Amino acid sequence: MIINKTKFLEFKKAKSPSDSDWYYVKRTNDKPNLDSAVVITTLVKKDGEYNFLFLKTSRPPLYAENKAKYCLESPAGLIADEDCNESLMQCAKKELLEEAGLIADKMFVELTNSSASSGLSSETLTFITAIADDYNIIKQPVTDGGIIVERFLVPAKDILEFIKNSDYKELSIASATVCGIFFALKRLK
Repeated sequence: MIINKTKFLEFKKAKSPSDSDWYYVKRTNDKPNLDSAVVITTLVKKDGEYNFLFLKTSRPPLYAENKAKYCLESPAGLIADEDCNESLMQCAKKELLEEAGLIADKMFVELTNSSASSGLSSETLTFITAIADDYNIIKQPVTDGGIIVERFLVPAKDILEFIKNSDYKELSIASATVCGIFFALKRLK
């Protein structure tokens, strides 16, 4: 049962296994055979070494609830949100170009049908590792309505130390970003 609907979300109610009401959020772009969103963990080669590309974002749910001032994320986007015929790879390439200004030399689908937060949302994610063998900005990135504050690189060899030493009062790290790092590190072996 739909309780409320916006352009990208529906607030819904369903029955739990114990027959109580369960409230959750659904993406309006959901299709039975396609995940709701794609997360693109991006490795770029600069000065002979691979680096992770990150987006520092300003997400209202986090700062409104005093969880963190910013969120560390990978490029990502809703699949077929504007064009209902958009494929997974078309979406991934579009989002990488829009949010990072990059075209990847290689893209690998790492995981599909991954639950974003199964108690809160029916959203499912596809994880992609993108590799750009040269750090050339193809075009100026789009800022996604002011959400993206900064783009920066972290050397792959330093990534675990970077995550461990992040200031978590200032910065929250998206769980999808952490998951994507796991897959991308395996590509570097």
